[in-house]
Amino acid sequence: MSIRLALNRTCAPQLPLDAFIALATSVGVQAVEIRNDIEGREFADGTPARDVRARLQDAGLEVASVNALQRFNDWSPARANEAEAIIACAAALGAPGVVLCPVHDKDHGWTEAECEKNLRDGLRQLRPILLAHGITGYVEPLGMTGSTMKRQDMAVAAVGDVDGWDAFKLCYDTFQYFRCGDTQLFPQHIGLAHMSGIARTDLAPGDLAEPDRGLIFVGDRVGNIAQLRGLKAAGYAGFVSMEPFSPEVQNDPDLAAHLRASLDYVSTLLKAA
Repeated sequence: MSIRLALNRTCAPQLPLDAFIALATSVGVQAVEIRNDIEGREFADGTPARDVRARLQDAGLEVASVNALQRFNDWSPARANEAEAIIACAAALGAPGVVLCPVHDKDHGWTEAECEKNLRDGLRQLRPILLAHGITGYVEPLGMTGSTMKRQDMAVAAVGDVDGWDAFKLCYDTFQYFRCGDTQLFPQHIGLAHMSGIARTDLAPGDLAEPDRGLIFVGDRVGNIAQLRGLKAAGYAGFVSMEPFSPEVQNDPDLAAHLRASLDYVSTLLKAA
């Protein structure tokens, strides 16, 4: 089996749903990631999940995930309600999973022990909600300063401690992996992957931010091709979703052409491997 390509809604948050679907089909991906955090777009605007699902099915597209439940390791009654709504939406969309992002405030004030405890508490609370809806939680380590879960091994240890592999998998992000200098790989636990490229050379990895994340071409600092070849060689055959946050990408008048060129670049090199 080969890696399958998907498109995150961050590629074009400004487009109405139908235009985003047209973009996805024109660049040849098999699935999209729907986001719940884009004001005025699906989910946030109240569009029924069944309508979104029908439009995607008509276009021959799958849903790779709903992205994301933020601050899942800062549990509260409000977080529980938010989780229930997002996970229920994913089930109605026919999505296999929901991306789970940790607290990443620079001034969160948690000790290392509190980070470990809160991570496990969030996973324990989420597990029954996920299982009730038949949805997988894609636990995504974030590599920025202030993140309370930076590396893949931190997520693996926590899920193992709550006996949660029936409800959780990892979301592997090439940029986050690069940004925090991660070195460990757990392909048997990965359920979704994100990719994006970095062209700028004036910042150290730890100083890069989400708006620096663009498409993938020659000169990419993240090493996406090497990372994805490693995933493929280890047997990963799930979706790899292009997830740029760069305003230049999002507002590119030739986005479709540049996006297709980037995806073709990735696909060609992966096939060659």
